[in-house]
Amino acid sequence: MKILRFACTYLFIISTCLAQQTDKPKNIIIMIGDGMGPTQVSTSVLSFDNNPFKRFTSTGFSVTCSADNLITDSAAGGTVIATGERTNNGYIGMDTQQKPLRNILEVAEKNNKATGVVVTCSITHATPASFVAHQPNRSMEENIAADFLKLPIDVAIGGGYGHFLPKNKSGRRADGQNLIDSIKAHGYEYYNDEDDFFNASPKGKFYAMFEEDGLPKACKRDYTLGQMVAPALKQLSENPNGFVLMIEGSQIDWAGHANDDDYLVSEMKDFGTALDTVLNFAQKDGSTLVIVLADHETGGAAIVGGQRGDIDIKFITGSHTAAMIPVFTYGPGQEQFRTIQENFEIGRKLQKLIDPTLTFK
Repeated sequence: MKILRFACTYLFIISTCLAQQTDKPKNIIIMIGDGMGPTQVSTSVLSFDNNPFKRFTSTGFSVTCSADNLITDSAAGGTVIATGERTNNGYIGMDTQQKPLRNILEVAEKNNKATGVVVTCSITHATPASFVAHQPNRSMEENIAADFLKLPIDVAIGGGYGHFLPKNKSGRRADGQNLIDSIKAHGYEYYNDEDDFFNASPKGKFYAMFEEDGLPKACKRDYTLGQMVAPALKQLSENPNGFVLMIEGSQIDWAGHANDDDYLVSEMKDFGTALDTVLNFAQKDGSTLVIVLADHETGGAAIVGGQRGDIDIKFITGSHTAAMIPVFTYGPGQEQFRTIQENFEIGRKLQKLIDPTLTFK
């Protein structure tokens, strides 16, 4: 009987440990709907049939506070997802003492994974900058552009070439540096025309920046965020060690600041094209974790009437709010994100899915 009890106890312990183990994804895709709170997601679901949010198999919520404020900005909100550490509003990839923080793309690079960012703003804007740069102020976009050259990122798609070019080359840099030439010298292909890019099928590392600053609104573009994401996935997935990709629907936030419901619906539709592209990839691949979340909510949006496909949205502010944001996950590791959690917990979990030995403050 003692032997039987011992065997049962041993099997119970082993089965419990196995149940607590988390599958380790080969690839991680982080999708940020900037300013996307529960109402923004509801807007998408109620406006469009066959909505991609319904394809996710796990959901949760996240608190969005920064280190120095109940209501975060995108710099601190992006930094906490990228680094697993809360910081002060305005800081990019730095802690509250303005010391550089390790970000997930740096962790990926050290583990021989490919890395990329795809956004609808300038790639030097607060959220993408938080995954690449280390600067004490989000407004230092020329410094942030220079930081891109310090991280051997594989793919960057968005706007912002003005921050890489000197003023005498129709750019914004006062230091005279031509960082586009530096990018090319580092072996990257460079595209500043969207038609050239989509017809090119890049075969190596590349930058694609289609505008001097942010991209046009989704309703004024003839290409979608989903179409931008597809070549990034193609290139990054060639790395046998996997990849980490950050995708941002940047202008969901801008629509909230403008209290413009048509703008919001259009940007959520555009973000949905990227959700479908990514989920199709992840379902076929089988080793990709997709996590969709926001840095914060913008506008205090509420659905107050209308009907499915034509809803009426009202806003209570032109600023950010402290509302919790929804978290959607699909793929290996998704079970870690099903709870209500602090935003720094999400950043830490993502890094530790790449390297379980990492420690935090």
